[in-house]
Amino acid sequence: MQQDPTGQLASKTKNANHCQSLIIMGVAGSGKSTLALRLAEQLSWFYLEGDDFHSPEAKQMMASGTPISNEMRDLWVNRLCAALQNCAARQQHVVLSYSGLIRQHRERIRQAASHPQFIYLQGNAELLAKRLAQRQNHFMPVSMLQSQLATMESVDQEPDVLCLDISQSVSELMLQVVLKIEQQL
Repeated sequence: MQQDPTGQLASKTKNANHCQSLIIMGVAGSGKSTLALRLAEQLSWFYLEGDDFHSPEAKQMMASGTPISNEMRDLWVNRLCAALQNCAARQQHVVLSYSGLIRQHRERIRQAASHPQFIYLQGNAELLAKRLAQRQNHFMPVSMLQSQLATMESVDQEPDVLCLDISQSVSELMLQVVLKIEQQL
């Protein structure tokens, strides 16, 4: 495998005449923030961490094991959409990491982002729980995993969603994402 699978892609996308948005999604523990940050760094794209857009109240609720309300989730998606629209207005390439649990919210993200490609990181509950248990300094407890899995709506009938298995290494996942983007250039 290549050492830097994104090196050439970074220069190609800089010359593209439109903004490209990568939306990395999945439940807690799927590795979306890790993958999104690595892609943003390698591609020299702007990075948006979805967790940063949650209100302090929402973070407190989740930290205590309480799912956030639909209203709180809706306000969060509004803030994400505004950030994506700002990137599109500046023709800035962007990688967003966010859960993407609800189809209607994905549609709103789709409308706000410029030429989005969704990457859905999937894994079994056991692996996800193991990853969450090992994670430090994050507000989302392992106890919230079942709630997220139950809330996650199917991505069937969404052709711009590439599903990837999280049992692969970050490098392998990056390569698959890069190949998908290259198909679109």
